[in-house]
Amino acid sequence: MPHNDIVQTLATTALTTALALTISLPLLQMDSVSRKVLSPDRLRAKRRSTQVYEMDKAVEIQRLQNKAVVQAAAFAAKEPTATNSRMRTDGSTWRYNPKDDRLETELLSTQEEYDELVKHILDKKVPTPYIVAIDKDDEDGLDKREIYLWLAFPPVSDDGKDKETKEGWRRVQVPLIPLANLLAEAFDNQITSTALCFITDASSGLSSEVLHHILNSDNNLGAVVKEPSWMVVVARILQRNIIRKENVGNIIFALTRLEAWRLRNRVGTSRTVVFTLPGQAVTPALLPILYKSFPHERHVFAYDTCFESVTRGLMLRKTTVKLSAMMLPGGNGAAAGDSPLVEEALRMPSWVTSSAPISQLKSIRKLGDALADLPADQAGIIEAWMASIDAFLKLKEEERTNNYTPFVCRMGFIMGRTGLGNLASDKVQELNDLALVNLLQYITGSRSRPLKDETVVAAKKALEEVKAKCIDDGEPYKQYSHDQKKLLEACCFLHHGILIGDKTLMDTVQPRKEWSLKAARKLQSCACCDPEEDDEEDDEGDDTKLSAAGDGESSKVDMTMPGAFAMGLNKRPNALAGNGEDAPAAKKKQAGYVDGSRGAGAFDLSKFG
Repeated sequence: MPHNDIVQTLATTALTTALALTISLPLLQMDSVSRKVLSPDRLRAKRRSTQVYEMDKAVEIQRLQNKAVVQAAAFAAKEPTATNSRMRTDGSTWRYNPKDDRLETELLSTQEEYDELVKHILDKKVPTPYIVAIDKDDEDGLDKREIYLWLAFPPVSDDGKDKETKEGWRRVQVPLIPLANLLAEAFDNQITSTALCFITDASSGLSSEVLHHILNSDNNLGAVVKEPSWMVVVARILQRNIIRKENVGNIIFALTRLEAWRLRNRVGTSRTVVFTLPGQAVTPALLPILYKSFPHERHVFAYDTCFESVTRGLMLRKTTVKLSAMMLPGGNGAAAGDSPLVEEALRMPSWVTSSAPISQLKSIRKLGDALADLPADQAGIIEAWMASIDAFLKLKEEERTNNYTPFVCRMGFIMGRTGLGNLASDKVQELNDLALVNLLQYITGSRSRPLKDETVVAAKKALEEVKAKCIDDGEPYKQYSHDQKKLLEACCFLHHGILIGDKTLMDTVQPRKEWSLKAARKLQSCACCDPEEDDEEDDEGDDTKLSAAGDGESSKVDMTMPGAFAMGLNKRPNALAGNGEDAPAAKKKQAGYVDGSRGAGAFDLSKFG
């Protein structure tokens, strides 16, 4: 079924909710008036209500889209002409119909059904389901407060792979918390050689777009789950305290492992599934609990400067706030039953999660005054960016107890905008290539086993392609005067953690052959500026810090093996289930566990405290 036909069928259903997203000019005009007549506090409150409304409607449209795409895929699989026409074999025209979708969806409500579903999900002989939606059911006759999970199983093909056939799709609706608890326990007891890597964003989605393109350039780099929309819903559940944090921890663990299980045949030689979190807006809600759920997996914090993040966020808002883009991102006429189209449709658009913070940053005095000097769209992007940085810094403050040591990636290194000191242009390019290799070594856990030459070549080629596109798309939005840039920086300087003195976030990984997750000294920085010549020079002896194996039991295993044997909830140091959130980390730590977060090199992090 053609791409535009699905958009047309959804337009009527979602028209009222989409109007708020397609009248940006009047809203901007109203904001310019509000800036003149309202106090900073009242202006910020008014903007906040607009942001919440925008996020609510974006999530609602995304939910409708996800269900419509799956229903279209099911239709395309059943009808012989579905890939070329909306016409059914009986001559009628296919349309997305929520009532039909409900009739074709199994509602599971008993413990026996939950157990059978978990058993079916873990069956290696059948395809793993897609996560379609998380929401309440307004037509639920038992409890309208119950939150449900919608799953869609692709049919089993003749070759045993996840490929749609003429057999249709199985769709199920099941209470979220009971199933998540069962899945969490099942995955907790399962040993897997697949590692997980989480990319947390503070770059208005630049890290997700760039790394998704790079990682897809070679099968050896693993599989990617890009900006899953269900994570946005979970972040909003956390922000609104709808479900207890203990249960949310189970939900995140279970659904993340479910996504990885679905991609188990696509992980390549690296045996890694990479999750790019859906934008900087969700970081404050998701990052702390995600790290508690997966402390032994690999974590990347990718950030860009304030100016670059703002200009990219504006570009996304100006170029993608359209009903058609919300309905079916990508695809472009592909068959409705194609698995890549379904995966693409289940992603949350970056323009939403880069510019509408899930929750306000309330810990900074006078931030409202500084944001009042900026237009609403810029203010939203800056607050979302600052909130993401703030969440990172808060975890780093507790590093001695939580061992949060991510790969801190400055996107300027990857994009070729930033060097170290006063380097010639050819040396800057060499440095940027090295930064890319360092990042891929960490993501794939291949520090001690060099990446294949063809993999590196493919990654560099992919980087050049996506870099050119990002530069072309963003250039028209970088026409800022010196005074306008000062207004942006004035907001950042109110956060004393971001303003740490010199131009890079703490522990930013410096591009070099023997790189370290920990800086030899505290880098004094502010992420909204460019580095000065002598800010990031190498310290003598810093390269030796990665050569030693870790002390204790962890040194008895090969940390460079691809993949962490994911133990799950009851066996993790900071587990939310089983051990209790306040239990001492030392008592919960399991000796000899392959720590995926150290897959880039085995060394004792305590030496750098």
